[in-house]
Amino acid sequence: MVTVRLKSLERIVEELKGFKRVFIFGCQIGSARCKNGGLREAYKVAGFLEGKGFKVTGVKSPGGTCILEKLTSKNLLREAEESAEVILSLACGAGTQLIAENVKIPVRTGVTTLFIGVEREGRFFDEYCIACGDCVISDTGGICPVARCPKSLVNGPCGGAIAGKCEVNPDIPCVWYEIERRLEIIGELENVKENVPPKDYSKSVYPRKLILEE
Repeated sequence: MVTVRLKSLERIVEELKGFKRVFIFGCQIGSARCKNGGLREAYKVAGFLEGKGFKVTGVKSPGGTCILEKLTSKNLLREAEESAEVILSLACGAGTQLIAENVKIPVRTGVTTLFIGVEREGRFFDEYCIACGDCVISDTGGICPVARCPKSLVNGPCGGAIAGKCEVNPDIPCVWYEIERRLEIIGELENVKENVPPKDYSKSVYPRKLILEE
């Protein structure tokens, strides 16, 4: 899941400087999962903004803000344009950009998009993927060294890993120690002896596109 962090309320006020009428979009499918941009947070932001003298003309969510059909089918974009001077989006970077592409008023973001990660116990979110475009986890026991190693090493640990701990951040285990243990468990330890070709970074040249075949 895409993980976002709500900006401070003071920072959001700064983002909206010069405007009075604000329409707020939350994202119930994405941002709401990490409790930083769903309708609950959107209403909280709305209350704060009204206390600061803003007029909030609407607080809505189409469900998935990055799905154009959901935005247009309910005429939410038209409602926002007609009632407000600016849109505040609590969706991830993709959803916010999609809104901006389809309206003629300014769009401001109230969140920072962090990473693609996993959720634990409803409150811990860990980065597991950076969408590099050249996935190697079939060869590394289902564990991604690109996202989970601070150096993104794909050919084994660096010389700084000590007692299974990462040189860059001693609070986390060296992901290559984790990979080795996993490969041993599943009987694929021989994989670590194979030379992995250099990453093909041409596959992560931005912006990327996916077209589904008929």
